[in-house]
Amino acid sequence: MPVIAQDRDAQKKIISEYLKAADRFIKSSEFPRALDEVNKALGVEPNNMYALAYNERVKVAIEAAKKKEEEERLRKLAEEQKKGPPPPKAPEPAAKAANAPDAKPLPTQAPPSQPSSPAPLPGDDLVAKIKKDSQESAEKKADARLDLLKQEFTTSQQKYQDDIARLAAEAKNAIAAKEAAETKLAAMSSNAAGAPPSGMLVALLTKLFTAAWADGTISDDERALLTVLKDQAGLSDEEFRKIEGESGASSYIVNLREVWKDGVVTPEEAEKLEALRKILKISAEEHFRLEAQIRKEMQSKK
Repeated sequence: MPVIAQDRDAQKKIISEYLKAADRFIKSSEFPRALDEVNKALGVEPNNMYALAYNERVKVAIEAAKKKEEEERLRKLAEEQKKGPPPPKAPEPAAKAANAPDAKPLPTQAPPSQPSSPAPLPGDDLVAKIKKDSQESAEKKADARLDLLKQEFTTSQQKYQDDIARLAAEAKNAIAAKEAAETKLAAMSSNAAGAPPSGMLVALLTKLFTAAWADGTISDDERALLTVLKDQAGLSDEEFRKIEGESGASSYIVNLREVWKDGVVTPEEAEKLEALRKILKISAEEHFRLEAQIRKEMQSKK
């Protein structure tokens, strides 16, 4: 592998480790440490889309934490204002005042009338307003969060159903291709004189390779069938490997488009692509070229 490709692979691995650490810190609300890990990743590759996405995610989390602290400060302030000023100092007992020098006789006080309602304390209106605003804000946030969760659930459910339908269709196509190949092989065995031309067998071989690569690997049964077709078509080992490589590249492009369709590649998806790239023996240069091509196609469609 060229030195440039090795350097890129090493950079991708380092960036992936930094972003995994950032993800752990985000989940434990250690946002400064998470931001530090993201900055390390950006230091390796300043324009890395994964690192930029995590950077934005950490900033949003920090803003949310600051907003929560401000709401807590307002709540404490409201509680302090609700308590009101300290009670006034109680007057000295009448007996003590009467014995004081130059004391004058205290006037006789009439018995207190029915107790009246306590006067409102200073700041009661402000406390009530803050309490009402906080309650309304909390209710709006709860409603918004509930709506967001409903949307996420609906989206996840739809994606799950789409994936099931796609896998079912791929399995159906693979089975149909296998049955078609077996039928043609049976016909060839029963009537050797009417054997199809090699060009038709090569086209069939390419189609079967594409169907076999749909799940990222070729089983022993599939490879045995493909080998039989190779021998019938009179292909050399080099020609057979060329068809296998071309069909694998087509399958890799399909997987790249699927991963990039939402515009974001998670660390898990990146690891899956890396494993598939090694299985299909696609170079790092070819991966970056295909990835750039697909991203350009997506931007042109917006």
